[in-house]
Amino acid sequence: MVFGGAGVSHPWFETRLSRYDWYKAVVEAELGWCARAGRCPFEAGILRGMVGEQRVAHLISNPAAGRGRAAGRWAEISTYLEERGVGVEWHATEGPGHAGKIISELPEGALVVAVGGDGTVHEVAAACAGTRRVLGVLPVGSGNDYVKALGVGTSLGRALKVIAGGVIRAVDVGEVNGIRFNNGLGIGFDAEVAAGVAKAPAYLGGFGGYLWSVGRLLWGFECREARLKLGGHEIPAETILVAVALGTTYGARFRLAPESSLDDGAFDVVWSEEVSRAEVLRLIPAVLRGTHLTHPKIHFARAAEVEVSLKEPIPAHVDGEMLPPTRDFRARVLPKALRVLAPAAPEIKSRKDGSRG
Repeated sequence: MVFGGAGVSHPWFETRLSRYDWYKAVVEAELGWCARAGRCPFEAGILRGMVGEQRVAHLISNPAAGRGRAAGRWAEISTYLEERGVGVEWHATEGPGHAGKIISELPEGALVVAVGGDGTVHEVAAACAGTRRVLGVLPVGSGNDYVKALGVGTSLGRALKVIAGGVIRAVDVGEVNGIRFNNGLGIGFDAEVAAGVAKAPAYLGGFGGYLWSVGRLLWGFECREARLKLGGHEIPAETILVAVALGTTYGARFRLAPESSLDDGAFDVVWSEEVSRAEVLRLIPAVLRGTHLTHPKIHFARAAEVEVSLKEPIPAHVDGEMLPPTRDFRARVLPKALRVLAPAAPEIKSRKDGSRG
């Protein structure tokens, strides 16, 4: 479904002309008068320049995102952008895969804005990667991890300012077993937590739901025998999880890859040795602070290509979206494959050199 333009009849929008449309109508009336009066073509040319093509934001929204909060912000978002000369066209998704179909029909160079949480951003980013389309993000979902890595933050007001006046930056995209992702791949415990979040009570919110899921899994988790291949080096591990990150946070506040950068051409890879339940409990506050990388049982490396092999199929997710369980994962970075709108100030983190294994 598409909603946009002046005088749309839809409960989320006011029936009115945007400021841009009002000025356009005035200037077009002047052009008509020039033609009838035989005015100088030079003057008419100036007026035609004033009604050049308006910048349009194609807003892709899952109305159910954020437990229904996304749809409730449509009118506010439309008003803000239209008052700043940005045209608005809304596209409501109707199910998994629909966002990609919508985006495939938009012109190259279009501004495509994901309005929702990490699930909506994941689908929109995957469809924009490798094209000239530009991704923008308005965080109205429950997780909102990717906007933190972009330097936008989780404030809708700040994100709207970026849509209206941000700059285009090229950032990396990941791909695992042919599936693209923009924030991170989680294998093992992290994926089991992500799957459990959907069962959490709604009143807990994104972060609360993540903690709730962690608590449920602590009593029955197991470490798994794995083999990692990073830049040609094979590493055996008895591990609870493997995280292959582009962004910095998972689960709203867990700073699993605190030094990660979106534009350095490499993943931050984090994995554990065999750990007990007590050790996991002690590690949780450290992961929230982003200080866990100094723990002797946590290992970290950077690589543009990562392979993870396990003895049996294991749960995994990309950007919080579950993948079919499998034994073998092959991930690679697609450098600068995605064009994004970011704050005008350079707030995307630069890479710090070095790694620890």
